[in-house]
Amino acid sequence: MLLRCILILFIPGVKMNHKKSSGRKVSIHKNAILNFLKSGSTVLFPLIVFPYTVRVLQVDNLGKVTYVQSIISYFSLFAALGVNIYGVREGAKKKGSKDFDRFASEVVSLNIITSAISYIVLFLMLLFLPKLREYRLLIMIQSATILLTILGIEWVNTVFEDFYYITIRTILIQILGMAALFLFIKRPEDYLKYAWISVLSSGLTCIANWLYCKRYTTIRFIFNKAIFSHFRDMVIFFANHLAITIYVSADTTMLGWISGDYYTGLYSVSVKIYISVKTMLTAIYMVTIPRLSQLAEIKNWDSYRVLLTEITSYIILLIFPCMAGLIAYADNIVLLVSGRNYIEAAGSLRILSVALIFAVGSGIVVNCINTPNGLEKTSLFATIAAAVTNVVLNVFLIPLFHQNGAALTTVIAELLVITICLLRLDDIRHYLDLKKLFIQFAYAVGGSALMIFISICLKNLFSSSLVSLGAGLILCPAAYILFLLISRNGYCLQFLSSLRNKFNK
Repeated sequence: MLLRCILILFIPGVKMNHKKSSGRKVSIHKNAILNFLKSGSTVLFPLIVFPYTVRVLQVDNLGKVTYVQSIISYFSLFAALGVNIYGVREGAKKKGSKDFDRFASEVVSLNIITSAISYIVLFLMLLFLPKLREYRLLIMIQSATILLTILGIEWVNTVFEDFYYITIRTILIQILGMAALFLFIKRPEDYLKYAWISVLSSGLTCIANWLYCKRYTTIRFIFNKAIFSHFRDMVIFFANHLAITIYVSADTTMLGWISGDYYTGLYSVSVKIYISVKTMLTAIYMVTIPRLSQLAEIKNWDSYRVLLTEITSYIILLIFPCMAGLIAYADNIVLLVSGRNYIEAAGSLRILSVALIFAVGSGIVVNCINTPNGLEKTSLFATIAAAVTNVVLNVFLIPLFHQNGAALTTVIAELLVITICLLRLDDIRHYLDLKKLFIQFAYAVGGSALMIFISICLKNLFSSSLVSLGAGLILCPAAYILFLLISRNGYCLQFLSSLRNKFNK
């Protein structure tokens, strides 16, 4: 009841009853902003507490938690079995019909079975792999996220394009988690408490969403042949996500195995910053998947092309200044976030910033072109090739360059994914207006070059890294926006006009 009261107070249109959505069209722009804010909160709040956490836990203990999280991510992935993308694509086609309840129940039931299998395999590994025994308690704590993530069914919110609730919910729970960290994490030995707080925050999020989603669907556990009808398609998405997880998480796992907790702790800082920026950028295009799936289903290619070109243009205008800022201020950011003990992480952060372009670009092709159009096998082929390449390169580069070698393999893997996906498309112009994208690319490169020039001047002007970073955070974005305005960039003018209209209302 308290949760519902909070929702009524903060979220327009939320009712006390559980009537299903009428299938109304909602604003893609509004959803993109909401999802950006939600992802921003998942980035901002951890970054606020991260400097405190890394200083209290120290490099080795932080490395232990990061190492275990990378292991658990594989089991969570198998338990989910690709439901997040498959559920959105197929659910969008069934939204508003009686078939959706049956579809949701079948998918969740299958996920519960795969979760049980994940736990069995995990416990067997704890019994028979001596390397994991020293992390036994930490693994047991973190493993709770396997089932909790399945019960969260956030893909249902995405299907119904309901981003109001998950945005407010995420912000509230992030605040609670942040308060808990400051209250209970006091010594290096508190890394187990740190793991507990992470799990409880995730659990509260998932339970709240399970209760909320009753307004859209009624889910029952069922066990019959029908649930396995989804297995074939879901396993393709699972294999795709597994390959992605391998070349994303294998760096941390192999770094911990080969180089030890110290280098894993260093790498975790650069990865956390990189993932934070990447998460916010991917949040913008993820909201379009249900709409693009519907447009592809009815073969409305004109609307499809306009929508995807617009979203991609906004991402291009954002991703290049983000990359430029990370390259220019890597040392300053690492010092601010984690202190001088982690300054060696700046090099791997600069390398990972280059991966942003390829990672977000491949995400657009995989999720916004291949998935809505049933081309997930192409995505699978690309990610498997990238995963194999990543693991092989890690074997050679990590012993030589430690965390920098791990970062470099990530760049190569992301580049390989987008290259293969683009080469296997019959005609990219069928889905995107390349002329418009090239124009936005020119704007973004020009503005980013201006940002780097300003950052160099500020570093020469101020001896304090904190002052230089603070001035850069103000002047560089301001100069970039001013550059776009003076250049009469249509998307920048459109966005500012939209904000002005909403403010006037």
